[in-house]
Parts: sequence; C-alpha cells; structure tokens
Amino acid sequence: MNKFIKSTLVIAAIGAGALAVTSPAIAENSSHFTSTLQAPSSNLRVNVTLGEDLAFRADNLSTKLSDRNNSRSLNNGFSNNGYFGQRDLDKLTKRLKKKMEARLVKSGFAIDDDATTVLNLVITDARPNRPTFKQMSKKSSLSMHSFGIGGAKFEGTLVDTSGQKGRVSYGWYETDIYDAQYSGTWTDAYRAIDRFARKTARSLK
Repeated sequence: MNKFIKSTLVIAAIGAGALAVTSPAIAENSSHFTSTLQAPSSNLRVNVTLGEDLAFRADNLSTKLSDRNNSRSLNNGFSNNGYFGQRDLDKLTKRLKKKMEARLVKSGFAIDDDATTVLNLVITDARPNRPTFKQMSKKSSLSMHSFGIGGAKFEGTLVDTSGQKGRVSYGWYETDIYDAQYSGTWTDAYRAIDRFARKTARSLK
C-alpha cells in the first residue's frame, strides 16, 4: 500500500512538472483600458504593426528573463515566449485590423484606405495558448496537447494632417488555466483583440 501511495505521488509530481514546462510565463495582467482619442471628423484608415520586441520574437527568444518560465531549454519557445513564427504573428495583425475596422464601421465611421486620418495600432505583446508550428519545430517534446494561458497587449495613436489626436492602450491576459485545455493556438490573444477593438470604437463615439 505504501509503495502504491509513493508511486502515485511520483506520477503526480511528474505530471505537475510537465504542465509547468508547457505553461508560458505571463506578463502582469493589465486589463485597464485607457484612451484619449478624439472623435475623427473624416474617414479613417487603420494601420496595424507589431512592436519591435514582438517582431524580434518571431524568430528569436525573448531577451527579457522575466518572459521565461524556468525553462532551461533555449529551444523551448513556448515557455520562453519566442520563436512564434512570422506566419502566426501576421495572423494577429490581420485579425486586429479586420476586427477594428468592423467595430468602427458599426459605430458609424467610414473606412478608407486613402484616408489621411490614421489609427495606428501596435501589438506590443502576445502569448499563445498552444505552441505555434515554429515552436513545435524547434522543440520536439511540444505538441498541440501542450497548453497554457495567453493574451495580448496593444497601444495606438490617432493622427491626421494637423498632428496627433490621442492615444489608446489595453492589455488582457487570462489568469485561469482551466479553460486553456479547450483553447486553440491564439484563443486568449484573439479574445484580447476583440475586446480592444470594441472598447476603442466605443471610446471614439
């Protein structure tokens, strides 16, 4: 009986250790939305880019030790918040542009790719719920069964021919890992994008 109990504890410990390895470190949860954006009087153009640090992590590990989750493997981009792959990061920029434009139109604004009034948005951080294809190619022990909590952070400015017309920022990261086991690769980041788009459009009305 004692041997059975010891074996059970060892298995539980190994399982807990495996989960820690596949759970990426999460930045401070900041769901506070701030906006000083002024309502535009003309058509809008939405421009979305990646922040310098996030763009760097498409093919590299994060240079910040605080981004890492006690993983000593330099190939484990999932735990160390790097090696996202450009294709996956491009998905995030496209989604933010699409969602923001849809929300602005719903709020009564006209979108024009030639407009001189531009809402410049930057995705400064993003964390996936499951390893990206590039992360799995770098670390063979990762798979789509690996999961963790994710989210994203954004900032932006509204500018026209006369100058800047305000700033906006928002970040949201899930704190409960329970639902992550049912998530896709970027579920929490997509949720953060959707919330950011809704709040930003509402702040311009």
